[in-house]
Amino acid sequence: MDLSTPLTSSQPPLPTTRARNNPNPIPSVTVSFLGFDPRPDHSKPRARVLRARPLSPSAAASAAAAPRPGLEFDGFKSNERLRGLVRNGELEEGLRLLEAMARRGEAPDVVPCTSLIRGFCRAGRAAQASRVLAIIERSDAAPDVITYNVMIAGYCKCGEAESALRLLGRMSVAPDVVTYNTIFQSLCERGKLKKALDLLDEMLKRGCAPDVFTYTILIEATCKESGVGPAMQLLDEMRAKGCNPDVVTYNVLINGICKEGRLDEAIRFLNSMPSHGCNPNVISHNIILRSMCSTGRWMDAEKLFADMVEKGCSPSVVTFNILINFLCRKGLLGRAIDVLEKMPEHGCTPNSLSYNPLLHGFCKEKKIDRAIEYVDVMVSRGCYPDIVTYNTLLTALCKDGKVDVAVEMLNQLGSKGCTPVLITYNTVIDGLSKVGNTEKALELLKEMVMKGLRPDIITYASLVAGLSREGRINEAIKMFYEVQEMGMRPNAIIYNSVMLGLCKARQTDRAIEFFAHMVSRGCMPTESTYTILIEGLAYEGLSREALELLGELCSRGVVKKNSMQAMANRI
Repeated sequence: MDLSTPLTSSQPPLPTTRARNNPNPIPSVTVSFLGFDPRPDHSKPRARVLRARPLSPSAAASAAAAPRPGLEFDGFKSNERLRGLVRNGELEEGLRLLEAMARRGEAPDVVPCTSLIRGFCRAGRAAQASRVLAIIERSDAAPDVITYNVMIAGYCKCGEAESALRLLGRMSVAPDVVTYNTIFQSLCERGKLKKALDLLDEMLKRGCAPDVFTYTILIEATCKESGVGPAMQLLDEMRAKGCNPDVVTYNVLINGICKEGRLDEAIRFLNSMPSHGCNPNVISHNIILRSMCSTGRWMDAEKLFADMVEKGCSPSVVTFNILINFLCRKGLLGRAIDVLEKMPEHGCTPNSLSYNPLLHGFCKEKKIDRAIEYVDVMVSRGCYPDIVTYNTLLTALCKDGKVDVAVEMLNQLGSKGCTPVLITYNTVIDGLSKVGNTEKALELLKEMVMKGLRPDIITYASLVAGLSREGRINEAIKMFYEVQEMGMRPNAIIYNSVMLGLCKARQTDRAIEFFAHMVSRGCMPTESTYTILIEGLAYEGLSREALELLGELCSRGVVKKNSMQAMANRI
């Protein structure tokens, strides 16, 4: 064959022997990308030249569109890498990989993509999660109902119930009961019961049967928004559709009835449960016990407790805590201790919520030593005090004037594994300010700020009062203005403290200026405000003016008559 044949010849390349014998030759990956095949061929020279010539545009396009043998393998590797990234919590990197896969035309695996959506949703990043879903939907991969449910749950968690509803409307697969329940929960939590009930109608029309969770969610929301009556209608509808209520459903209704103050009806409802094939559990009894105790029906509470034990319903720690709390509020500490000591007999170990009401009761009766003894009892039984326990003790110590002991206890909290909170510091700062140790109180102010706690208006009210009582009126006024600069509004206690300090310093005119400032800022004066000003005038020898002001205020009803008489006697 003549090598002088023009390269522009329309004669097609001669197939190799291998190609002729193979009915389905594998296309060349190189051809797909370059448009020609550079592989060496040891056949005749002319054939080699012909094979090397560029393909026509249409042939090149066809070659590029042909399936690539390595693409499926690349997609497999990418999905494996995606799984690893999601498993390691590398969400951003996972999203970048997924976007790159989409550009390359690789089909993502729905399972790791769903996990990626879940990861973003847990982090509160619904926008990134929806981006993942969009990539899946545009690819050859088909999202399943689990994928959609995860995304819908993410929207609901972020408070985007409307986005969840829109996604529900365009799902490519049929939603299941979990899909609907997630949205029901979100709508009901946000007070959108009507929209939830409309969605229930839509759910039924689409042939998706509600389950016990569906109705329980809706019944609870109906109890809160519309009352128990409409909720009972939902219960009847539920039964009519063959969906049997469970104990949680009944507990929701019992709680609703009790909150409406219909305790006897709640008891009857509790007793009727077995006839509907559902036995009350400990939570059912606890709801009614709490209602009985809050309405002072102790005898009924004792009877109900005995009945539940007799029927084989074991009380829980919460059951005992309800009883202990009630007895302590009534000052029946001895009986409360008896109840606490019986807990182990029923397999219950007292917790801090069991002991704290007792400690509060002891402190209320000024039996602080007994309270501290019971803290030792707690620890010996393996129950460690929490910050509520210590706050109770610190309050009692400060009220009893044992502020040094309170400071020592505060300093030991860290070693006891308990972190002080704002109220802890406020309690001790107030105690120190009242016993004339404002300097130590100011040290605690610095300490709490260093620990990342932000003082509030109560903190500063105690300090301003302490400074004023100690005659450090200029420091008190300086702190008053600092409070304003920090964006807090001084309350009546702070104004009264500054005015009292000024009156004691015989600066009643400045105190009156502060009073005018107080009124102009919308802070309502109290009876103490007027008492301070009247006594301040009298202290500076202006008794006649003080009595005239007192009479005027009494005639306006600002100062009570008994207070007026006491002040007049002092003047």
